[in-house]
Amino acid sequence: MESLTRSVRTTLAAAILTLTFVSAAQAQPDITATLASDDSITPKFVPVKKGSAKSVQTAPAKPANAITPITFVQPMPALQPRKLGAPEDSAEVYVRLELPGPQRLFTRESESQFFERLAQDIRKTPGARAIFPEEPSISKVTLTQMPFPRVDPITKKTYAFQQTTVEPCYVYHGRLYFEQPNFERTGWNFGVLQPAISLGVFYYDLALLPYHVCSDLQRGAECSAGKCLPGDPAPLLLPRERFSVTGLVGQTSVILGGYYLFP
Repeated sequence: MESLTRSVRTTLAAAILTLTFVSAAQAQPDITATLASDDSITPKFVPVKKGSAKSVQTAPAKPANAITPITFVQPMPALQPRKLGAPEDSAEVYVRLELPGPQRLFTRESESQFFERLAQDIRKTPGARAIFPEEPSISKVTLTQMPFPRVDPITKKTYAFQQTTVEPCYVYHGRLYFEQPNFERTGWNFGVLQPAISLGVFYYDLALLPYHVCSDLQRGAECSAGKCLPGDPAPLLLPRERFSVTGLVGQTSVILGGYYLFP
């Protein structure tokens, strides 16, 4: 009994599916017939009457290998000197456009000479004139140079001359025979060896004191101009003795005199 029921249900389901597919196939329109009969898809060209407002003229299509003709363009004319009208005169003024030469470019002239040159250039044009703005007056007080010597306006007497002392930026001093500029002015220091080096330089200057005194007799003094100031960074300068005949004579005289005075 159950098997019979199952077979009936299967047969009914197959019949329902068959009817569904058949109804769907009958409901779909024929595409071929539609394309053949539908005027909206198939284009139709209807001739338009001449003079109609809806007529549209289209340009003929150019072939791919068409040659475009070249149009000749007239070149621009060369720049010519312009002529500008004066602000208060209808005459035309000539304006220079060429580059100035070195003689004109490096000309040294005052303001009055410059205005005069402009006026002369403008006078070359007939009917033209040069108009320069007037300089405003800055002050109405006229300044004159005071007479010398100056006169007291009350007593009408001349002022007494006064002297002013000006301190120069250098020092003019006598010759320094025991100077050590490397250690005293520029600040060179060799640590623990510095006392021994300074003492050795002092004894060297003491031994050659007659030579230093008798050399350069025409120079009686020295000047600090051109020397390094105290504390300036300066290189270590090694002294070099200059040969002097007068210094050699003085040194020899002192040695021989000391030998005879203290035998």
